[in-house]
Amino acid sequence: MKKIMLIALFFMHSAQAEDAEKASQAALKFNKWYVTQVAMDHFPITDNPEIDKYVTADTMKKLRHAQDPRFADDEFYDADFFLKSQDIGDDWVGNVSVVASEYDPVCTNIYVTFGAKEDNTVIDCMVEEKGVWKVQSVARKEISRNEVLK
Repeated sequence: MKKIMLIALFFMHSAQAEDAEKASQAALKFNKWYVTQVAMDHFPITDNPEIDKYVTADTMKKLRHAQDPRFADDEFYDADFFLKSQDIGDDWVGNVSVVASEYDPVCTNIYVTFGAKEDNTVIDCMVEEKGVWKVQSVARKEISRNEVLK
């Protein structure tokens, strides 16, 4: 019985690792695309339907609703939803990296940094939608660097 449980745990862990890798690749591809769009002064939420390939339908519905002039006063964002920043750094376009991932029952959390010094970090909550890994939500992660480790 113990052997069966160990084998089941091994396969479950392997599946989670494979999912984390696929989610990481999808998050990296999205964030590179998105920050490039922003750098070119494009606003993908309303101006580029390609974003639908990267972000869940439910999230896009809510974001587009928030951008609708009829409702914009009800919902205010003081920073870009995906970058969690009001501006982008000069070096963000060429410096987007996935630095970590975590699995939980709700989503696979992918930690994405921007900039050569990795001065902006977000956590993309990635879920599968119709067999494709997509961003469901985003949180900002403030990293306190230990100066001794530099």
